[in-house]
Amino acid sequence: MNYTKYFIPKERVLDFSKCKYLGEIHQVIQQELELPEWYGQNLDALWDSITGIMYVPADITIIFKPETEQSQELTSEISKIIDVFKEAAQEYNEITLHVEM
Repeated sequence: MNYTKYFIPKERVLDFSKCKYLGEIHQVIQQELELPEWYGQNLDALWDSITGIMYVPADITIIFKPETEQSQELTSEISKIIDVFKEAAQEYNEITLHVEM
């Protein structure tokens, strides 16, 4: 029996370019990472989710190329979210992170 397929990282793309509100960002995260409905939509819940709930191994790409002025205003929040993913990737070898900005 070949178990190799179980160790191939699942590719996930989090594209926040069209998001206008913080809630939309967390909806993208929740949907793309297949998180439960009770996901808390904040940085602490994000950390808990990617280090304990999300399926791993995972190859995550975060894209943020703001398409509107409202999207541009989310830059600081996106940076915080990226920092959480970076920290998780450093602590857990099962997460690979790519960022396109």
